[in-house]
Order: sequence, then structure tokens, then C-alpha cells
Amino acid sequence: MIVLNRFIGRFPFKKGLWLVGLLCSLAGCASDISPPKDTKGLENLQSVVGSVEFQGKPTPGAIVMFFRDEKPDPKAPRIAGIVDEDGSFEMQTTVAVGTRPGVKAGKYIVTVSWNEKVDPADKDSDDGPDRVPSIYKDPATSTLRVEIEEGDNDLDPFVLKE
Repeated sequence: MIVLNRFIGRFPFKKGLWLVGLLCSLAGCASDISPPKDTKGLENLQSVVGSVEFQGKPTPGAIVMFFRDEKPDPKAPRIAGIVDEDGSFEMQTTVAVGTRPGVKAGKYIVTVSWNEKVDPADKDSDDGPDRVPSIYKDPATSTLRVEIEEGDNDLDPFVLKE
């Protein structure tokens, strides 16, 4: 680094350009930033939207997850949606190469978790206790089920009970 500083020091007017060039090459500025070409696991996805309410109110920030109704596979794609302020959500499927809106057709167990934030004023705050009964958090105990069909899927609301 000392040698590089001495070399750059000889050309002070280009010092900024050297630094930008070095940082870009280290950060991969010239790399391909297009969407992933390998979309294995992200093909044939069906649009899925729905809503969640608890005690008659929307559950903003709750996380909805789908798990195949068959034997759970830890290597399966992650299928999740985050509930908006109005209680609605859109499901997305995530694999190692990226995320796309939608879900493959099939039967799913649905889980919902909705944790309080330790510091509600900080959106990045750690999670505190769950606001909904624990039965809804675990695929082994959740009573929520859906069947996703080809095409658009507008699910009936998930109404969570105490």
C-alpha cells in the first residue's frame, strides 16, 4: 500500500481517479449485474395475494410463510410474504439465485409470526415477544392450509384467533 501511495502521490490531480478505479475493480463494478440467468426453482410461479388479521385488526409487519404440505424439506425454496399496513401480503419464492413473486401450484401449510419490536421507533429493532398465539408459528401445529392453483390466487383472509 505504501508503494501505491508513493506512486499515486506523483500524480496528485489523478489521485481521486486512481482511488475510484481501485475501489471499482475490488468491488466488481464491471461485473454483470443483470438478473440471474439460472432461475431453477423460480419457474412456473403463480400469483398469490392475501391478508391476515388478528383480533379484528391488520397485522402490519407479520411474516407469512408457506411450507409444502408433504414432508418438509430444509433445502426447499423459501416462500414468504410480509404483511403491509392494511393487512395484505404478496407471496414470493426465494432460491439461492434470487427471488420472484409467486408460488408453485400445490398444497401448503401456512405459518404466521408477528413479533413486537423491542424499540417500535426503530424499524431495524430486534424482535420481542410474538403477538399471535404460538400455534400459528410452527408448521407442525398451524391449522392454516392453502391450495395454490394455476393462475392468480386471491386467498381468503387468514383470521387468527386467540
